[in-house]
Amino acid sequence: MVKFEKYQGLGNDFIIVSERELIDKGIPDYNEFAELVCDRHFGIGADGLLILKYVANMPFMFYYNSDGSQAPMCGNGIRCFAHYIKNNKIEEKDTFTVKVVPGDLTIETHQEEDGEFWAKVNMGKPIFNVNKIINSNKEELIKEKIVVNNQEVEISYIFMGTDHAVIFVDNLSNMNIPELRSAIENYTEIFPKKTNVNFAHVKDRNNIEIITWERGAGLTLACGTGATATAVIANYLGMVDNKVNVKVPGGMLVIDVDGKDSEAFMTGPSEKIAEGYYVVKR
Repeated sequence: MVKFEKYQGLGNDFIIVSERELIDKGIPDYNEFAELVCDRHFGIGADGLLILKYVANMPFMFYYNSDGSQAPMCGNGIRCFAHYIKNNKIEEKDTFTVKVVPGDLTIETHQEEDGEFWAKVNMGKPIFNVNKIINSNKEELIKEKIVVNNQEVEISYIFMGTDHAVIFVDNLSNMNIPELRSAIENYTEIFPKKTNVNFAHVKDRNNIEIITWERGAGLTLACGTGATATAVIANYLGMVDNKVNVKVPGGMLVIDVDGKDSEAFMTGPSEKIAEGYYVVKR
């Protein structure tokens, strides 16, 4: 049996395990394990799996989507991971660094007397120069028109720890179409590794509402990197100020950004849901 803990960040839920547990139980295939434990009918059920590794004596978060695919980073996941680290006394200080595939992230944590946990994450600098990441001969892919399912869509793309395409719309209810979301995710003519897809409505200079279709997970209640990418692009286009409230179906994130060449910060909650043991199927 594998010891696990389960957390959620604004409804985006994750199973967290230590790699030591997986090694001790003889589980070599983390992709398959992620798919099994994230299954909501035959497993524990989650949007993704977070694995605690150690690199240079520092905690390293490895992230797997519910379909077993690996992604370089997860914004809601990193807050839940920080919460796990604090709960298990892996870090005693309230501010510490966690390694992820794109680099090192500094996290400030705070816990209220009632147990409510918050984390402010330095998400790093967004990458606008994307012609080495995706199939594009342009340095930036901002407000680019593509045709998907016989519909013209204007997209903007940046790398914010992971791939994000953002589509600004006047009405989010018109964009809640699974075929369109999936078609953009799988638009490999431009996105060879697929992409996360965010539909965003800018309400005013301090408020954005988004719906995110996550690569490898589908529709989720929240996406931290998606909220950050959306706020960064909206700020770059002059649509919002430097501090933005981003409403997602699961709640609210606060994004601080100061231009395309500056680090972006994401603030939001995390909650521990459960802990237990998963029976490994052989």
